Amino acid sequence: MSDIRLELALYGKGGIGKSTISANLSAALAESGVRVLQIGCDPKHDSTRLLMHGQTLPTVLEYLKDVPKEQAEVFAVLGRGYKDVGCIEAGGPKPGVGCAGRGIISAFEFLERNGVKEHYDMVLYDVLGDVVCGGFAVPIRREYADAIFLVTSGEFMALYAANNILRGIRNFDGDRHRRVAGILYNRRNVAGEDQRVERFARAVGLPVCAVIPRSDAFARAEEKKCTVVELGETGPEREAFFRLAEQIRTGLTLYPALPLEDDELEAVVLHGMTPARIAEETSSANPSPAEATSAPVAATPLPDAPDPARAPLYGCAFTGAITTAVHLTDAVVIAHSPRACAFYTWQNISSPGRRNLFNRGILMPSAVSPNFESTDIGQTEAVFGGMDALRAQIAAALERRPGAVIVVSSCVSGIIGDDVLSAEDMSTPETPVIVIPADGDINGDYMTGIEMCMHALAEKLIDPTVPGRPNTVNLIGETGVANNTTLNYRTIRALLERMGIGVNCRFLGDARAEEIRNLTAAPLNILAVDSPDNMKLKGWLEHNYGCRFFDESLPVGFRATAAFLERIGDFFGCREKAEPVIAAEKRRFDAEAARLRPMLQGKKVLMTTINANMDWLLDAAEAVGMEFVWIGVLNYLRQELRVTDRPERRGAVEEIAAAPTVMERIEALKPDIVLSNYTSAVQEKDYITDNMPMGQLVGFHAGLDTMDRWARLLENRREGEWMRDEAFFKKYFA
Repeated sequence: MSDIRLELALYGKGGIGKSTISANLSAALAESGVRVLQIGCDPKHDSTRLLMHGQTLPTVLEYLKDVPKEQAEVFAVLGRGYKDVGCIEAGGPKPGVGCAGRGIISAFEFLERNGVKEHYDMVLYDVLGDVVCGGFAVPIRREYADAIFLVTSGEFMALYAANNILRGIRNFDGDRHRRVAGILYNRRNVAGEDQRVERFARAVGLPVCAVIPRSDAFARAEEKKCTVVELGETGPEREAFFRLAEQIRTGLTLYPALPLEDDELEAVVLHGMTPARIAEETSSANPSPAEATSAPVAATPLPDAPDPARAPLYGCAFTGAITTAVHLTDAVVIAHSPRACAFYTWQNISSPGRRNLFNRGILMPSAVSPNFESTDIGQTEAVFGGMDALRAQIAAALERRPGAVIVVSSCVSGIIGDDVLSAEDMSTPETPVIVIPADGDINGDYMTGIEMCMHALAEKLIDPTVPGRPNTVNLIGETGVANNTTLNYRTIRALLERMGIGVNCRFLGDARAEEIRNLTAAPLNILAVDSPDNMKLKGWLEHNYGCRFFDESLPVGFRATAAFLERIGDFFGCREKAEPVIAAEKRRFDAEAARLRPMLQGKKVLMTTINANMDWLLDAAEAVGMEFVWIGVLNYLRQELRVTDRPERRGAVEEIAAAPTVMERIEALKPDIVLSNYTSAVQEKDYITDNMPMGQLVGFHAGLDTMDRWARLLENRREGEWMRDEAFFKKYFA
């Protein structure tokens, strides 16, 4: 019986003979009285085959795939091999699917949970070392491996893999820890390999602890499905394993991981250079400081700066794509993701919908109950791949005969390599399956996800051959999660209908797949907002589908809306229909302004805003007799100030950079109303605060609707007592 307690990891390139060496070493240790547990950490799951006399063990991962965690027992995957060596195979997914590294982690968690190592003196991990990713690196973490052997031959790629393993160890250990026991050299009998291994070992400061000769004895043992140790033939092969077992039993000397750089490795292994010679040549190749100053210096280009015009929306492409896709109202949107990712995205979409419905009575149909579901990727799918689960969910969705099935992939499905695009072959003549490979944030941020979704829906749904529909327009790029999107659509649709013009398609407001198919039927497209991202979408639709765009976005305020309708009338040859609409709205505007003027005349407004045209609000304030005493502009993009087109108003506009400036102006100017792009948490008795939404209401009366809210706020103020009216506060500021 042995009194050693040791966890030993053997790493090496695939096919280097690592499993054969591991099994023979375990057999030699067992013959020396050591209770050994060998854990195979290669998806091929053949590490313990010789110890088990050819018997195939159920792998931990296959077992966990079929058995609930609370019912799983370690004895179902633990075999008893030669001399009672414990044998376990971690296993892995089929080639090309899932994540074998994640599988190693899952298997180790199961073994730790069941305390399997407690019954053994030594644990030997046999690990694939071609790629030392997070999963395959688990055995070299300090809570597992006490000592690590590198298995290599004299071939360059085997030594390259060994050097990479040293890099992985160094990432864990740094300079402080010593856990590398040395090199196990498995000869291939190729020219010069002894010298290459010797040079590599010297360069990385490691001993060659065993030399395993190339021998027919291994083939004879294979035929008998046993190890060379068990075969019992005397010879250098068997002796090599007993000598190595004795080194381990009597105590190993451990060394730090000192990997070479790639160019150093090539110079040492292939060209026979020593590290000292490499350092000497590198030094002579680099100029001294004096030489460097006299030499001409090439200009270094600056890294690409972020696009200053890009909207600063944060979040992953997965969330952006789903937030957009749910506006295809007859689609089933499938998030190929863990449940948590789907939950957070659901909340991101539905929270504004619930809030606006319950507090303000504003309906956002797609946000109140988003039409998406999740494949709920779990540990099993992460290891073995999630395509079976995805295809099953798509099949169930197709039975409902939706207008489309939209699949959006998350980080997990992207990392494990699920071939999500292959799911598009499940499309039927009635229902296309549209895949958006967002892969969480791997492919970009929130805005990238929106763009990916819009492009995919256009490419899969738009039919450029549909006949034209005269006197119709498309609305392009409506804001997805905003409390005024539906109201804006109804407003602009009603105005256009009064001129005999219909809305053909909303791309992508709440719309059906059939409407998207007919997008090119409309002779004119109108951007909802002329944001940088919408302008990019406009260019894409023009280039790919020949779409013609109106040169203005949806209008805000009386002057802009009147001009908009006149120009739309010019395009469709019905300008005469705009005139009575404008006249009727002017009468409504004047009547409403007259009603509000007694309550608002003479009141002073102080505003902070982003750099956007605010004439729609300034015009309405002027109509009711209010004065904007100061307008502070947060000009994040450093563009020319565009708050107003009227020169007489520009004196009140100031570019600002910090909140103290605002407080100073409030103190000095004593406004009645402080207006900003966010809801203030602080309400003062000397003034009321209000916020302007980032997306404005469109149409003639956007400004007066805001004035009406102010009138009601001021009417209920009564020297600050309104601040204690909880119901009132919740109604307007919730």
